[in-house]
Amino acid sequence: MERLKSMSLKKSFFTIITLFLLAAVTLSTVSFICCMKLNHNIASSIQFTVDDDGMSSADFTVQTDEIEVDWRIQFLNILQIALPILFVITALLLADMVFYRMKLKKPFAILQSGVERIQRQDLDFTVEKYADDELGALCAAFETMRSELLKNNREMWRQMEERKRLNAAFSHDLRNPVTVLKGSAKILQTGLEKGLLTAENAGDTISLITQYSGRIETYIEAMTSAQKLEELQCTPQFIDWSVLANELNASLSILSASAGKEIQFTHSGDNRQICVDKYIIENTAENIVGNALRYARDKVAIDLTCNDGKVVLVVADDGSGFSPTILNREVAPFLRDNNTAEQETHFGMGLYICRLLCEKHGGTLMLENTPDGAKVTATFYF
Repeated sequence: MERLKSMSLKKSFFTIITLFLLAAVTLSTVSFICCMKLNHNIASSIQFTVDDDGMSSADFTVQTDEIEVDWRIQFLNILQIALPILFVITALLLADMVFYRMKLKKPFAILQSGVERIQRQDLDFTVEKYADDELGALCAAFETMRSELLKNNREMWRQMEERKRLNAAFSHDLRNPVTVLKGSAKILQTGLEKGLLTAENAGDTISLITQYSGRIETYIEAMTSAQKLEELQCTPQFIDWSVLANELNASLSILSASAGKEIQFTHSGDNRQICVDKYIIENTAENIVGNALRYARDKVAIDLTCNDGKVVLVVADDGSGFSPTILNREVAPFLRDNNTAEQETHFGMGLYICRLLCEKHGGTLMLENTPDGAKVTATFYF
């Protein structure tokens, strides 16, 4: 049986037909011989015994005709012809049934079931290779097709998820620069209205607007070309430490003024040039501080240090601290507290973006709670 299953369809069909025809021929031969013997026995029982005195030719002819017309003999003569035909037809029908059940039924059922599951968009199954024949090869090809469809679907969903994350990050990261621009414009407007605007203070504000306009343009170009967040590149450049600290202080002050809360900014380190990605540090700082300002009650403390080949940013607020949801999930994308208002206005991407940017710069992001609130430590190595 197993040998037949491993044969090709053509060879197995020929083998099954041959076996059943041999059986039919054997039965036909046996039935033919049996009919002949029975015919002979019936004829012998009817035939009379010739007397010692002899029999006339007319009597002998009558006796022979009686033998020929006996219904049993006629019936056996018909069986001699009908039985072989019946055996052959029956053998062919049985051979077809056996061939179908042995070689076709199970593979067809497997393929039909697979097609129905694919129509229901269910690709989480395996197509069994029933035998090593043409239909087995078809089942194997079908399984390859299914696995490729599953792989393509997963890749498509992964790309959609990456695009979703990228769009959410894009929307999230534009908020802080736009807030700085709006704050700067408000400063200029207030200065004009009160007559306090001078070339000196206007120049600083306009410089900040120009800087953040260029930063938004650069960010849009980077996000447009990237297919996922992980493709964003780290491009370190030399910059004075004091310049970086002062620019961060200015932008973060505008963010705190927009939020209506106080920030305490301190920085320390030698006044020298460092090779860092200014965009990554600024973006990370603004994301962390913006997040802290949302949850702080009154104030946010920022400490920026540079020593031993690394820049360390520590942001602490006086809010309620991080929830177990955030601390346990290790800064995953779309991570938010179970707060309806926050879910409606934030994507839950800020801390995740910060973690990726820190890792791009060879550093880390650490979240913790303190007795006074939440604390975030971002490290950037150079």
